[in-house]
Amino acid sequence: MKDFDKHIQEVLETNHEAAQEHAKIFAELPLATQLAIMRRRRKLSQRGLAKKLKVLQPHVARTESLQHDSRISSIVRAAKAIKCHVMLIPDEVIERFAI
Repeated sequence: MKDFDKHIQEVLETNHEAAQEHAKIFAELPLATQLAIMRRRRKLSQRGLAKKLKVLQPHVARTESLQHDSRISSIVRAAKAIKCHVMLIPDEVIERFAI
């Protein structure tokens, strides 16, 4: 993990208010962007994810692209491959999901 990433992780672990704000902002990102961020956090390339999904790398690129309206099933399948879940969270509950 790079120094900046370590610093951010430390801030989120020690500052509950910052963690809540981070969770709110992350939740508002498009699903494709969330998927790309989580893939990178798992230190997995698009090619690596494609291999897990048994698809070509351009399929992963399209799934993560904001110019392409990916099927929710493609996003859910990719999320499962990187050990993540896709879920709807009510606005009034989002504070409980601070990282």
